[in-house]
Amino acid sequence: MNKHSRTGNAMINALTGSAMQIVNVVLGFISRTIFIYLLNSDYLGVNSLYTNILTVLSFAELGIGSAIVFSLYKPIADKDKTKIQALMKLYKKAYCFIGISVLVMGLCVIPFLPYIIREKPDIKENLTLIYILFLINTSASYFCSYKKTLITANQKDYIVQIYTRIFQLVQIVLQSVFLFFTHQYLTYLVIYIVCTLGQNIALSIKADKMYPFITEKNNAKLSENETKQIFANVKALFVYKIGSVVLNGTDNIIISAIINVGTVGIASNYTMLMNNVTNIVGSAITSLTASVGNLSVKGSKTQIRDVMHQLLLLCVWLYGFIAIGFFVLANDFIELWIGKNYLLDQSVVFAIIFSLYINGVQYAAYTFRTTQGLFVQSRWVPLISAIINIILSIWWGKLIGLTGIFIATGISRLCTTTIVDPWLVYKNNFGKAPVEYYIKYILESLGVVINGIFQIWLINKISINGWLGFYVKGIVICVTANLIFLIEFGWTKDFKALVWRVIPQMKKKKG
Repeated sequence: MNKHSRTGNAMINALTGSAMQIVNVVLGFISRTIFIYLLNSDYLGVNSLYTNILTVLSFAELGIGSAIVFSLYKPIADKDKTKIQALMKLYKKAYCFIGISVLVMGLCVIPFLPYIIREKPDIKENLTLIYILFLINTSASYFCSYKKTLITANQKDYIVQIYTRIFQLVQIVLQSVFLFFTHQYLTYLVIYIVCTLGQNIALSIKADKMYPFITEKNNAKLSENETKQIFANVKALFVYKIGSVVLNGTDNIIISAIINVGTVGIASNYTMLMNNVTNIVGSAITSLTASVGNLSVKGSKTQIRDVMHQLLLLCVWLYGFIAIGFFVLANDFIELWIGKNYLLDQSVVFAIIFSLYINGVQYAAYTFRTTQGLFVQSRWVPLISAIINIILSIWWGKLIGLTGIFIATGISRLCTTTIVDPWLVYKNNFGKAPVEYYIKYILESLGVVINGIFQIWLINKISINGWLGFYVKGIVICVTANLIFLIEFGWTKDFKALVWRVIPQMKKKKG
């Protein structure tokens, strides 16, 4: 596959993913607004807490998905249908086992729920029943979902995005309507389960139509060496996965245990706001993964290095812009949206966006590491990061509260994965340390800091209040922040290369 074909597929995936996510964000705000006004912050807290608990339990996935997706890149590039059939068979068995494992482990957590929820929340429904419904949804998400991976690995992720967003749209509409008329939180959760199953079944049927050979009866099997290689990666990813889910899934559990579940609910409004915005960008950037995987198989060392640097600049620009806008405007929006009672201190907002930025920019090196199959070499990194995060979160959480818990997550990532991922990619491809990558990371991040300081100064000069003031500030940031980024980065070869990757595709679309 040539460079322009990769770029074209990446653009389609990115644009479709972003467009679908924007629709979902609008509906999500409507759903959350109805949720807040009809229920209370304790419901939000339980919602976020149980989601975190089950995120931690998802380590049962063992990294099988990532290992098999990596294994699919080469047979797809070589059009080796027999190998693809064998991999999909293995994937099916693995995900059925995972779904059952999550269900069993989730049931084992039930006796410990009273210790996690320190204070009894103001909720009329049974907390255990609510948890079981969350557990059923998480477990069900693994069944019939394995086939969509083949669509994504074929650089057709926009199809997965469309199906996903349509079902999420239906879910949000139905949940909002039923919650508005019935005030029944349990019905809200049942709709969630039905839509999760519906999405997986629909994508499974679509994959069968796109790749009918995977439904054919066959005796396709992987060789002993291939199976050993996959499970070597799985073993490495198991350790990696444990660390990753503990790192990403424990903040709300610690907040609930140290502070209370109501604070989890208030903080969840900010994380929801942040996630809605970053998901738009994330859908676009994640859509590039299959193209990067193809490049890792077919591309030269020079191409790999150049694209990695370009992806770093793209992540710095996009996540830097989001971080600046979120820091300056988040409290204004929350106050206008749901009132002063739901506001957090500006130091907490900074801690949230610090973690957001570190995690977002890391994606550049992370994508190249995973698509090149560097699983064994990085297996201990997230576990070390998770241990640092838990220690710092508990320590700083008791000392300075919510700010300490959120800032600890960013610091733990910065000290581990941010350093190790580019190191592994450079050593594997170029046989040297990634000094040039680190320098780019630091200088480009310094550009974000300078831009952010200017935006804070500029926005403080605007004295307009209310929604009009919020819109004016938003427009000013959109224009000036991106203009400053253009001045800071527009002269670099990485920016110019990004522009020249996009222009031919734009001309092709017009033609």
